[in-house]
Amino acid sequence: MILDTNTAIAIIVLICMGIPITVAIVQGVKNHRQGKLPAANGKPAQTPPLTATPDTFGVNGRYDVKLQPHKQGGMATVWLATERNTGKTCIIKTPRRGTTMDNVYLEKLMLEAAFLKRLNHPNIVKYVEDFYYNGEFHLVLEHVTGETMMSSSPRTPHEEFTVINWACQVLDALSYIHAAGIIHRDINPKNIMLCSDGSVKLIDFGTAKNLNEIKKDTVSRDPFTQIANSGFDIPELFTGGNSDQRSDLCGVAQTCIYLLTLKHPNDVCSNLIKSNWPRSFTEAAAVADYLVAAGISRRTAKCLAQAVMFSSSSRFADARTMLAALLSVTGSPMRPVEAAVPG
Repeated sequence: MILDTNTAIAIIVLICMGIPITVAIVQGVKNHRQGKLPAANGKPAQTPPLTATPDTFGVNGRYDVKLQPHKQGGMATVWLATERNTGKTCIIKTPRRGTTMDNVYLEKLMLEAAFLKRLNHPNIVKYVEDFYYNGEFHLVLEHVTGETMMSSSPRTPHEEFTVINWACQVLDALSYIHAAGIIHRDINPKNIMLCSDGSVKLIDFGTAKNLNEIKKDTVSRDPFTQIANSGFDIPELFTGGNSDQRSDLCGVAQTCIYLLTLKHPNDVCSNLIKSNWPRSFTEAAAVADYLVAAGISRRTAKCLAQAVMFSSSSRFADARTMLAALLSVTGSPMRPVEAAVPG
């Protein structure tokens, strides 16, 4: 069939008009698949912000962080996150905000990062990295699978053998920490994790101190000279006095008393001797007798009673000495003062 000139021109015009329409349809389908919004009022199309999943947000281009905080601590907010490259779960801590202590909380978190960066021990939570992101300080730590000793407390006391095993792990970690010139200052069941493999790990170094700084009497300028933990108050920290490695040993003993009796150690002492801590060896003997009556061996009872005494000079000298006493056959004196606690 032969088309006349006018008909041919009309067909060409229709084809040309159809090309932009076809292109528009194809581009529209492409935009829809890419998630782009259509242009409106002459403004360029906008692309919605991308997130890892509906319930996470990205941090530092490396971590996907859960929207809701994992835990709100006294000085820091704890977030559960996943490292994108490895898929490993980790913990991210940011300083608590919205109080008059914001700057102090930031400083404490930075100090915690500095301390943990120096430490590498199987019974201490592992440091991963720290960084600033969007103007906020972030501390990344390993995620410990398990729960704190406080959270895991059963309805009946733990077996003595189990508690001593945990205490020995903590004391080994403390011996390492103290040798590095650091004291934790906040040893209690809330800051010791029971891992799924049966090991324990120390966490939360937010109130830790450098022993050299304490010797230079800089504690008086620190807002955390007094640390109160209801039922687990350590004498010199509760009163704001000078502290050293023996403060951590008191915390270990108090934790053991709680795990063995499910009673707060300060309450145990108060009910027995009308004081939160034994102030004499006679009072310490009363605490030891109470623990023996509760089914605890004389050896362990003597060690724990000595380690919670009000005066730090009456306690064990260091973590290794206390560890040796707990592991001894008879609980015999490791220092002369222990002889004042009847066997």
